[in-house]
Amino acid sequence: MFSKMGMLHKIMQKESLLDHQSALMQLVTGFSRYGGVTIDRANGVEESLDLSQICKEITKTRELGNAIDKYNIKGFSQFLNWTSRPNDTPYPPCYLVNHHFRSDHNDGCTKEFSSKLLKSIPDFVKIVEVGPRDGLQNEKSIIPTDVKVELIKLLVSAGLSVVEATSFVSPKWVPQLADAKDVLAAIQNVEGASFPVLTPNLKGFEAAIAAGAKEVAVFPAASESFSKANLNCGIEDNLSRCRDIALASRDLSIPVRGYISCVVGCPLEGYVAPAKVAYVAKSLYEMGCSEISLGDTIGVGTPGSVIPMLEAVLDVVPVDKLAVHFHDTYGQALSNILISLQMGISTVDSSVSGLGGCPYAKGATGNVATEDVVYMLNGIGVKTNVDLRKLMLAGDFICKYLGRSSGSKAATALSKVTAHASKL
Repeated sequence: MFSKMGMLHKIMQKESLLDHQSALMQLVTGFSRYGGVTIDRANGVEESLDLSQICKEITKTRELGNAIDKYNIKGFSQFLNWTSRPNDTPYPPCYLVNHHFRSDHNDGCTKEFSSKLLKSIPDFVKIVEVGPRDGLQNEKSIIPTDVKVELIKLLVSAGLSVVEATSFVSPKWVPQLADAKDVLAAIQNVEGASFPVLTPNLKGFEAAIAAGAKEVAVFPAASESFSKANLNCGIEDNLSRCRDIALASRDLSIPVRGYISCVVGCPLEGYVAPAKVAYVAKSLYEMGCSEISLGDTIGVGTPGSVIPMLEAVLDVVPVDKLAVHFHDTYGQALSNILISLQMGISTVDSSVSGLGGCPYAKGATGNVATEDVVYMLNGIGVKTNVDLRKLMLAGDFICKYLGRSSGSKAATALSKVTAHASKL
């Protein structure tokens, strides 16, 4: 077999461009017929190559894959999606499963598609992982500190550079995060990521700094009713609290992130006007917030409502200061994220396994799953520096502890693909 592979590589490396394309087309034809590939020797003798061995060799060297990219053979990527093939597919799982996890394949089809419709999307997207805080704060049972800490460490090991660790709110209101001080103490020596924490007022800010917090976040709402229900004060009063925190943090050189809740809809008021969101966003920007995250708290947004909201905010806040935070209650989060990226935003909040939800919104199923976001970005060639395999391990860890299935469609599907591949 090695002599056969060597012959294939020789053809790829030494023959003319026409011969290269001919050999490649024979390979693609072999894929499409679910069988082997036949290559002509120089002396006219045909030799059949075992397809599984070819794929294993490709996995090791990527030589043939690079050649396919170079000559832009359209449609090759569809032959790699083995989940649509019969159960007796001859494709080796070690190659085909890996393809789903890769963020660097950028095959010819993706490049061509990107040049026409996705050219405005950033090359790199920063993912802010909110699972340990936003994802766990509404759980019914108290989660041990060591479980939270292990989750955070797993998320950092997956390559996530920002992991929202906890919240310094009153334990009376959020008992799940009563161990905020202990969580921060346990991750002080964890390197490779920043760990912002939520602070609702100056008292919470001071407690966070005393516990070792190096980044904080404030969270006003664009809805007056929601602000009163969630924070026991109106929008203006809450913005005043945010200014107090911003001033205090400036003296300590502590970055402040601003979250805006209910940017397209409120469980109490319904529709939220884009002008209201822009007003709160401008206020946060003027008080010095390093980043402003626009949150669809109850997941009712669609591109039709997200676009005018973003347009209004972009009129008053630079695009590089913005992030988006979509819940997936109605299954619209990924489409809303894609639109946001096309409008130039390059920071996305998400929660591992889709953990979380809004206690004020019936049927709210939680944040968009980080695994789903990474899978989508991988598919359009956008870098995140997140290892999807390791991210799935983090999701599996917390879901097993909580005794539930992952809320990530990508993680669920890839787990089944991997399990099936291991049996082949």
